[in-house]
Amino acid sequence: MVFAVVVILAAVIIIGWFIGQSNRLNRYVVSIEESKKTVDITLAKRYDTISEMLKVAKAYAKHEEKVFTELVGLRQSASIQETNRAMANQNDVLSQIRAVAENYPDLMSSQQFLTLQKEIASENDELAASKRIVNSNVRVMNQAIVSFPTSLVAGFKGMSKFDFLEEDLEGKKDLKDLDYNID
Repeated sequence: MVFAVVVILAAVIIIGWFIGQSNRLNRYVVSIEESKKTVDITLAKRYDTISEMLKVAKAYAKHEEKVFTELVGLRQSASIQETNRAMANQNDVLSQIRAVAENYPDLMSSQQFLTLQKEIASENDELAASKRIVNSNVRVMNQAIVSFPTSLVAGFKGMSKFDFLEEDLEGKKDLKDLDYNID
């Protein structure tokens, strides 16, 4: 009789722990999805600003059609991989817009273009902050997934480690380019 009570009590404790860990992992997923939506909103705003920059640039460079057609499909995304692709594509288009702008000094001095450049800089800051939040949430989730005994619950639920949003390395120097010589 005592043995049966101990077994039932142990089973209840294990089931309760399992449910608690499962709920914790579910909350982590919700946090990741929520913070990812912030990135998607920022990417949508950035897309709109890039579209406006293209309209302004088009007036100056009608023959630069290649740049303007590449903006298609760069708006919102669903998965982390798609978000990484959208950010990379937007960065490519921005680089091309800047290259077009260098060929047209009047465009570079246009108040509307300068205002849009400031908006892009602000949106880049928002995007970086949003990416840090997503990656922080992903880090917490991944740590839980690989930590024993929570890894047992994650395995049972079929969960695997989440991907991180990629760091924007545009314009950053490679460590091999640094001069380490101390005279």
